[in-house]
Amino acid sequence: APGFKYNMTDIAAALGLRQLAKADRFRARRAEVAARYTAGLGDLEEIEAPRERVDRRHAWHLYPIRLHLDRLAIGRDEFGQALAARGVATSVHWRPLHMQPYYAQRYGHRAEDFPVAFREWRRLISLPIFPGMSDAAVDHVIAAVRDTTADGRRRKFAVA
Repeated sequence: APGFKYNMTDIAAALGLRQLAKADRFRARRAEVAARYTAGLGDLEEIEAPRERVDRRHAWHLYPIRLHLDRLAIGRDEFGQALAARGVATSVHWRPLHMQPYYAQRYGHRAEDFPVAFREWRRLISLPIFPGMSDAAVDHVIAAVRDTTADGRRRKFAVA
């Protein structure tokens, strides 16, 4: 990028080369974790799991699920808090560009200026996925998501 100098140190290069040697194995394990998530969560109507196209090879760097908030009594943030209470850390990614501080301040954009981007962002939450994740840890995440979804579903119908 103009104005920046990004030289890599020798140590960083050595570490990077070692990690690159493991890249295929890491991607394969993340694909196994993703398949396990998809199998364990695919029947939930309140959640949309990511799909892998047959003509592409997914890196599975993230495993974002899309919540169908109209079928739940809780929002994304409360969903994430409920998972945290069950020992599952989640992340929120892809903050819409117009909500990034630079663009919001420079151009005065507000969340409602791009309603589709904002709505979709409010529905997305990423589950943990990494090569060293054990099958037991993946099963724990699946159980926690299923329990949180069931609690959110029950609450929605309880207030209706």
